[in-house]
Amino acid sequence: MTFGYFRYLRFNSATLFAASLGLAMLLPAAQAQSQKADVDLEHVSVLWSVMHGGFSSVTGQFRQINKVDMVFDRKDVANSKVSVEIEAASLDSNHAYRDNWARSETELDVWKFRTITFESTKIEKTGDNTGKMTGNLTMHGVTQPITMDVTYNKGGMHLSKKYSIDGFTAKGKLKRSDFGMKAFIPWIGEEVEFVIQLEAKRPNDPT
Repeated sequence: MTFGYFRYLRFNSATLFAASLGLAMLLPAAQAQSQKADVDLEHVSVLWSVMHGGFSSVTGQFRQINKVDMVFDRKDVANSKVSVEIEAASLDSNHAYRDNWARSETELDVWKFRTITFESTKIEKTGDNTGKMTGNLTMHGVTQPITMDVTYNKGGMHLSKKYSIDGFTAKGKLKRSDFGMKAFIPWIGEEVEFVIQLEAKRPNDPT
């Protein structure tokens, strides 16, 4: 082997090392833009309401949110994504007979379809602190696309100063008939409105 070969090898090895080092320096910055959020399930709620004969709205919630996986990119929300799993039988409208009917085969059929899931497919910014989130909702064994209006309420340090919080509200509507649930329409409203509240923890911003 010639001296020229060793010089070539040394040059290219140094070039490869420099390129690898540069890539390693760039990756953390890119990853920092979009990171998995630590969703605080103690501060997640899914509330719903449906009209009762046009007289008033029956309101309720799902008391068991099994999991929320979220990636939140504060620089570019289009890179964010959300998936949610709810225990269908945890429906609660503060009326045992009505809730058991809603859990039955007539409506949610929670023994056959145990969970309600949502998987985002698109998130777009519409204002300084607002956006739209579209995704696939699976309920009663049927999957349909839905779109929610999302508000970024606030980002800031927790009272303990040990971590920071990002807070969100999402609102939307759906037709239960789209998911194969048509009992007593229109006496029980076809349209269901829902509101989701969510907080996610993150490390404090560098000072």
